[in-house]
Amino acid sequence: MEFEELAEQYKPLIFQVIKDLRLYGDKECFYQSGLIGLWEASTRFDPDKGVEFSTFAYSTIRGKLLDHLKKEALHRERCRPMGELIFLSLTDGSKGNSVNVIEEYGEGLTDNQVKWVQGRIIEDKSYKVIADEHGVTVDSVKSWGRQAIKKLRKIIMLEG
Repeated sequence: MEFEELAEQYKPLIFQVIKDLRLYGDKECFYQSGLIGLWEASTRFDPDKGVEFSTFAYSTIRGKLLDHLKKEALHRERCRPMGELIFLSLTDGSKGNSVNVIEEYGEGLTDNQVKWVQGRIIEDKSYKVIADEHGVTVDSVKSWGRQAIKKLRKIIMLEG
């Protein structure tokens, strides 16, 4: 059987695994990982082991999706935008010190840029959470951050 036929036949199973794992967001990306899992199952399946292919496929697809989630989490943990790292180096994250940092370095920032610094840097909130709190789009929050970083770099470089 060609893989395209197999993919079409097992498409509902892939979406079932996505649903079982309660994965929301980029379903296309999860589906692609599921297809990779299905392909791996099709190449590694051994009918002599006494297991149905659908059972083997389910566990292989599930494993591939869990690996995908682990890699995403690791990437988020390791990869913080450079501007955020610069600002984080100025604060230890404690509330009192954070307020002083905003007062000292935040002069010239707009209210929205201060909201970004407070939410993203100090409180470690996601862009989506900040956007929801302020009733704007995620792209708007990212824009606040880019502009805040530009201003903060200038301030930090002048003092350094």
